[in-house]
Amino acid sequence: MKSISSLFCCLLLAVSATGCWVPALPDDTVFSCNTADDCAADGVVCVPRTGMSGFCCKPVAETCNGLDDNCDGVKDNLSNPPAETCNGLDDDCDGKVDEDFDFQTDMANCGGCGKACDVETQKCSAGACKSRGEVICDDGIDNDSDSKVDCADDDCKNQSCGPACTCVDGKPGEGNCSDGLDNDGDGAKDCADNDCNNKSCGTACVCSGGQPTETVCSDGLDNDGDTDADCLDNDCNGKSCGNGCLCQSFSKTENACGDAADNDGDSKIDCADSDCSGQLCGTGCLCQGGAKSEITCSDGTDNDGDSKTDCADTDCNGRNLGDGTSCSGGVRVESACGDGVDNDGDTKVDCADSDCSGKVLDDGTMCSGGVKVENACFDGVDNDGDTKIDCADTADCSGKSCGTGCTCSAGGSKTETFCGDNADNDGDTQIDCADTADCNNKSCGTGCTCSGGNKTETICNDTLDNDGDGKLNCADTADCINKNCNKTGGGTGKCQSDGTCA
Repeated sequence: MKSISSLFCCLLLAVSATGCWVPALPDDTVFSCNTADDCAADGVVCVPRTGMSGFCCKPVAETCNGLDDNCDGVKDNLSNPPAETCNGLDDDCDGKVDEDFDFQTDMANCGGCGKACDVETQKCSAGACKSRGEVICDDGIDNDSDSKVDCADDDCKNQSCGPACTCVDGKPGEGNCSDGLDNDGDGAKDCADNDCNNKSCGTACVCSGGQPTETVCSDGLDNDGDTDADCLDNDCNGKSCGNGCLCQSFSKTENACGDAADNDGDSKIDCADSDCSGQLCGTGCLCQGGAKSEITCSDGTDNDGDSKTDCADTDCNGRNLGDGTSCSGGVRVESACGDGVDNDGDTKVDCADSDCSGKVLDDGTMCSGGVKVENACFDGVDNDGDTKIDCADTADCSGKSCGTGCTCSAGGSKTETFCGDNADNDGDTQIDCADTADCNNKSCGTGCTCSGGNKTETICNDTLDNDGDGKLNCADTADCINKNCNKTGGGTGKCQSDGTCA
């Protein structure tokens, strides 16, 4: 059903030459819409927005003006920004206006855009057109009697000093950088002449670092004369090779991954092209594994075009939605289980919601059996409010860690579990094997077992004093008799009562 607000939008669009940019309007305002039909005008589209209704927009060519002219949902989305021109606008969308022009000396824009000086009789100085004294700059004569001749005279700045010669910095400068001639007579020609740096050396060619450089990488031409064209020319690395195409590693690569076009000409389109792996394929869409994948899972939109929306799309499984819920098993489930809020709208809150079963909470508890139970059994706090603390809370803490090297027993006490770290882990003042109640017959380290309150050697062929009694292998006769050992001449034997291996 078309709303009055949508019709009003169309009237606005009818007299507007640009698109709309409405970043945050609620429903039923002037530009609100759900489909293009709501906009009620030919050529007008409905641009979707996350979490709210879309807005009506009539696509035109994108320009740098802070608006979404082409109605793709992004302001100033220029894939190939135009060059800056002197017009009072930010043509190249870099936040600066007419920054490439020197209004102090530019003969065509002296003091401002379009304010040109007469090249025959004037010069641009300090932003104003002034009469020139020296008007002929290549005759070797001091025409204005100021003791300065030709290019050495400031009047000749930027003036012709002969065919393809221009006065630059008080001397003749190269004026044509692609004719193969030394126009200023300084022994260097074209791009090899510093005067040509950053100047054109022909169509789609600019002098850079003393060499011709390719600037257009999609025309199939060797513009800089180095026998390499387009992406095969190192000059083009990282530059555009056409719409949605980027030169990388001497080949064309796809970098517009949601336009249904084979931009790099490899017969693979969008996410099916490996170039697009990990790149966006549109709003809420990411290329993964050669296919489109939903990454925005709470906007009510089928972003990857598989006819499944949000949590119903398996791409969203396990994804946190940022509102206390996440996607699981094709539905939205509770994930914030300690905030006192029914986040998934099933009338069950926190641990009472089966979605939260097994979830560990930040307050030292976890959800189990529909309630909060003690989970941090080592902090001296009654975290679940049942008046029982840590291991004494046998219903919850039995078998759980009570700290490093410590486990809660079924009887509600702490039990030593690390018996070789030289620490009293359960706080009973007995350390390692001396804690006979807990450590007897348990490992006290590699090749060591607790026995009768002492450490006992159990590996007798590793040349190590595993129990720390100063005796190695068979020499530890108290522990190693009849245990495997390595004989001196080779082979395996048994430790003898005299401390030898035989």
